[in-house]
Amino acid sequence: MSPHMAESLRIGQFAAACGVTPRTLRFYEERGLLPTPTRQVRTMRRYSPDLIPRVERIQQLQSLLDWSLEDIRAVLALEDQVATLRNRYHHSNSALNRQALLEEATTLTINQLTRVRQRLIGLQNLQQDLEEKLARYQALSTQSHTRGESC
Repeated sequence: MSPHMAESLRIGQFAAACGVTPRTLRFYEERGLLPTPTRQVRTMRRYSPDLIPRVERIQQLQSLLDWSLEDIRAVLALEDQVATLRNRYHHSNSALNRQALLEEATTLTINQLTRVRQRLIGLQNLQQDLEEKLARYQALSTQSHTRGESC
């Protein structure tokens, strides 16, 4: 067994570590959210423990923001781009190159922040609509109750 294989997890182990099912991992892989796992001939998928935060991020975006998998894939791709820029920044000795990398990372982050803000505005509008409905229902209920009406 190679040293890399000793560090990797079988699909069941990885799924348990992430709190998801193996089917969920295969689905994420099919949708391009996770990279293709390593395999040896006739063996199960093997995942790097380094991917656990990525699965947690997918779960967070799904539950917190109720984003589609396509939206999540776009966010992850952007985060991967920023990570690449960060790596290039730390390995660059050129102040000019570092400045260009910072500007590119800034643009990518602004784009992502804009998407999040748009979602928040939509959620705030939905919240306001629901609060107004609730207030109307409660007012009608109070009026009906004080007049002695029954359903």
